[in-house]
Amino acid sequence: MAKAGIVYVGTDDGLVTYSDPGATGRWRSVGHTLEGRGVRAIMAAEGDGDGGADTLAVIVGLADGGALSSGDGGQNWRAAPPAEAEILNALQSSTRPLIATAQGIAQWTGAHPPAPGADALAMLAGKYETLIAAIADGTTLLRSEDGGANWQPTTFTTPQQGAITVIAPSSYHMDTCWAGTSVGQILRSDDRGRTWDEVAREPTAIRALAVLRLI
Repeated sequence: MAKAGIVYVGTDDGLVTYSDPGATGRWRSVGHTLEGRGVRAIMAAEGDGDGGADTLAVIVGLADGGALSSGDGGQNWRAAPPAEAEILNALQSSTRPLIATAQGIAQWTGAHPPAPGADALAMLAGKYETLIAAIADGTTLLRSEDGGANWQPTTFTTPQQGAITVIAPSSYHMDTCWAGTSVGQILRSDDRGRTWDEVAREPTAIRALAVLRLI
């Protein structure tokens, strides 16, 4: 089976799914569900969903506090299992900074946030871990290769519009990271956060991202 990338985009108007069949890098919207409901958190992974081993299981946390689960990539929904719903609710209500990794969202366990006043945080794995942080109410994006001791600005080949609301490392390549903004801009970096390009645009704010590769 050919490779395909999947990006789940949580917005103020539901969940939008993007794909690049054949791993061509040409991303397009292939689905929009939960219209009219705000999606604030996403847990997604390859797994044994309702359709079998090749389907995607995805769980979303909603703005109204609910949590829904799908075993077929968002085509059909049901109430999320209590354990997963509890995890999503805990993350959304956490008073500690959250950091995104290729394995998902977790609470930052350090004594201090890795960037002062960070609004969104991510860590890219590799021989030298890279931290990416949105600061100044999401208007500035920085990166660090030394655990946050020093920070460098990033470059946008497509101008950033709105505030960065979410950052999400991809699970399929350690150098790739995605971000979303308050005006619906979807951005991607393939060089560990040094430069960013616009991939797509949604009409409402981006609140959550999950980036996967299907085989």
